[in-house]
Amino acid sequence: MVDFMKKFRAPLAFLLAAALLCSLCGCELLYNEQEFSEILGASDPEDDTVEEVTEGEKTFSLSYYTEEALNPYTASSRTNSELLRLCYSGLFAVDRSYNPVPVIADRWDVEGNAVFIHLREGVRFSDGTPVTAADCASSFALAKEKNSVWRDHLSDVRSYEGVDEDTFKVVFSSYSPSRLNLLTVPIVKASAVDGSGYPVGCGRYRFYTEPSFGLVRTDCGILSGSYGVHRISLLGIADREALIYNFNYGRLQAVCADLSLGVEEYRSDCELVTVPTNRLTFLAVNKARPELANVNFSAGITYLLDRSALVSEACGSFAVPVWYPLNPAWSVTAEAALNPDIRSPLTASESFDAAGLLMDGADRIYNKKPVSLRLLVNRENASRVKCAEMIAEALRDAGFPVEVVSVAWDEYLAAVKNLDFDLYLGEVNLPENMDLSALYRTDVCNTGEPAGTYGALDALGDSVLTGAVDARAFVSEFQTALPLIPLYYSMDALAVGMDVKGNFGQSVSELYWNIENWTFTKS
Repeated sequence: MVDFMKKFRAPLAFLLAAALLCSLCGCELLYNEQEFSEILGASDPEDDTVEEVTEGEKTFSLSYYTEEALNPYTASSRTNSELLRLCYSGLFAVDRSYNPVPVIADRWDVEGNAVFIHLREGVRFSDGTPVTAADCASSFALAKEKNSVWRDHLSDVRSYEGVDEDTFKVVFSSYSPSRLNLLTVPIVKASAVDGSGYPVGCGRYRFYTEPSFGLVRTDCGILSGSYGVHRISLLGIADREALIYNFNYGRLQAVCADLSLGVEEYRSDCELVTVPTNRLTFLAVNKARPELANVNFSAGITYLLDRSALVSEACGSFAVPVWYPLNPAWSVTAEAALNPDIRSPLTASESFDAAGLLMDGADRIYNKKPVSLRLLVNRENASRVKCAEMIAEALRDAGFPVEVVSVAWDEYLAAVKNLDFDLYLGEVNLPENMDLSALYRTDVCNTGEPAGTYGALDALGDSVLTGAVDARAFVSEFQTALPLIPLYYSMDALAVGMDVKGNFGQSVSELYWNIENWTFTKS
């Protein structure tokens, strides 16, 4: 299997010509206690004394995005959501193999579709009060609100309640062990904010606003460690350019790296640590077109493409090639020990022939007519456009004239909806419980086929989640049906300055996992 932990020195970065905005030099509270009372029902905050920072001391610094409130339930940017994870823990986290890791939870019992979660003994909020099942229920209610970014995580939760002070019951529509991966919702103290106006959390750190804006260590009774990073200074940034500028000049010790434009933007003496994601890039076929409807046409493309070359040249190696839809980072996929590559130009040609797409000179014909293809792609994603061009070239070599149609996002969505394509490149961010049902929805993968066409395959995928069917059996059936053509799973990355050492990238749900035990050179 592929080793997803890739640590390397980035190529020498050119210095960005951007200048820091004056507004980034200071910090301000993004919302006040009154605003939070509408969501949480604020109570009188307790007075919390903050240690003074030694003048001239080099501090560990992270960023926050100034254009979005630091609200643990509505923050959608990766920068803010990762930062908030330091202050607000969930019942579980998710490791690199997509296995649930208990955090606030200690143990759990399963009865049918119900999970009884027993809270860890001694776990407490930053104000010293114990975390209770009632707090969990209140937090889940916030997570299910219309404007919450966590709403989809709980879409399969039918009910939840506190059984007693230390036992929280969650009932799913159906249960599988990976459902616990969805219970990463941040837990906050019901109806309370702290002295800085933020919800009271039970994370490794808490906010402070005086004498400056930042985070300070708090003992929540969950994680132990030496806390090499005791205090974190927070720097407000307005956009991606400012983020990279401040990181490259050493004002930020770590950032969530966006590698869509390559690694050249990041300074040469940083460490880039890749982390798996559940974002699958795929190729969809318009099966409403008779000459493309035969599954052997899709099979031909599957065997034709050099996915390793796609990943290397189009994604800068920040992706993992796949010919099946299961995430290769998932422990269940790893245990199946599937072949890493099935590329075979000869088998591809035989598959095209079997679909009735026969060679006539240099081109393929169907019912004595030449077959040309239009490959749709969103032009706003540079790596996706490069990928489309490489796929088009491979298809041309196989006898198909191909036009790459590169359009803006809105036009792309309309074309997919209206089946105005022969092939299109798409991406889906699958839920962390590894449910593949989204792949068969027309709003994700529109192939022009009737709803329910792949119902049996969907049910078989559910059986993989419960352990009733192994991954190999599912992949075999998937290859027979081929509702779409998987290409690769993308990676996220954490960029870390060389003045920081530690164990990085061990969680897909928290890029800053174990930050309290990182070591930081202060001078």
